[in-house]
Amino acid sequence: MKFYRSTLNACLLFLNLVLISPVLLAEVDFSGSLVEGKYNRYIPAISNPLFNETPLMTTEVRPILLLNKIPDDFVTGGGNIKIVAAEIRVALNDRWGIIATKDGYADIDFEGVLPDESGAVNVSLGIKYAAYFNRQTHSIVTLGLEYEPPVGALESGGIDLQGQGDGFLDLFVSGATFKGRWGWQGNIGYNKALDSDHDSSMLHVSGHVNYQVNQFFYPVLELNVFSVVQDGDRFPFDFEGIDLVNFGSTNAGTVTTMAIGARFIITDHVRLGLAFEAPVGSNEDIMDKRLYVDMVLSL
Repeated sequence: MKFYRSTLNACLLFLNLVLISPVLLAEVDFSGSLVEGKYNRYIPAISNPLFNETPLMTTEVRPILLLNKIPDDFVTGGGNIKIVAAEIRVALNDRWGIIATKDGYADIDFEGVLPDESGAVNVSLGIKYAAYFNRQTHSIVTLGLEYEPPVGALESGGIDLQGQGDGFLDLFVSGATFKGRWGWQGNIGYNKALDSDHDSSMLHVSGHVNYQVNQFFYPVLELNVFSVVQDGDRFPFDFEGIDLVNFGSTNAGTVTTMAIGARFIITDHVRLGLAFEAPVGSNEDIMDKRLYVDMVLSL
C-alpha cells in the first residue's frame, strides 16, 4: 500500500508542477540556458550527482556509473557498492526546468555481517527556477525542490536501505559563474526526511571549480559536505549512508569529501566525466573511496 501511495504522490507532484504554472509551457525552449547567446559554458559537476544539481536549465540524459568502496573498519568489514543510473533533465526555457536526479540499480556486496543485496533504488522528481541570470557576467542562481518517494527495493539483514519510510524532500540553492578559463559552481540544500523516526535528515554543501586547458579538456576539483542535522530513530549507529542509503541512525555526524577529475568535451552535445573521490577527515561513514564515470548527452 505504501508503494502505491508514494507513487501516487509522485504523480500528483508532477501534475501540480505543470498545472500551477501553465505559462511555462507557452514558449518551451528545450535548449534552456544553453541556447546560443545565453550561457556559453557548461561543465557540470561530477561527484555527488544526487545533490550537486547544476543551476543551468538543460535538456539532457546523464548515464552514471558509481563504484563505492566501503571502509574496512565499517561494521560489515568492508565491501563494495555499484550503482548504474541515468539522470534526466528537461529545460522548459532558460528559467524553468524539470529534473529527475535519482533512479537506477544498486548492487551491494558486503564482506560480512549483512547479506549482499541488489535492486532498484528510489526515484526522484522535481523542478528548479533560475531566480537570477546575468548574461553579461555569465552568472546564474537557481532555486529547486525535489521529491524522492520510497519506491526502491533495497533491504539487507532486516535493515531498510531504500523503499521504506515516507521519502524525502530536498530543497536547494545552486549557483555558477565563470571568468576567463576558470569556472565555479556551488550548491547548498536540505534533504528532509518526511518520516523523521525512520530516516535521517541531512544538510549537503558542494563546491566545484574547473579550468579550461583547451576546448576539450577541463580538470575539476570538488568538495562535498554531508551533515546529519536531524537523526533518525531506527538504529543506534554513529554513521549514515550519506548520498547512497539511509540507515535512520540515532547518532550520525558529518562527512567531508574531496573529488578530483576532469570533463572531456567530445562534441557540443556530449561531455564525458571521470572523477575519484575520498573522505578528507576521520569520519568516512560508508565511503572509503569512490570512482565516477558519467556522460552528459544534451540538446
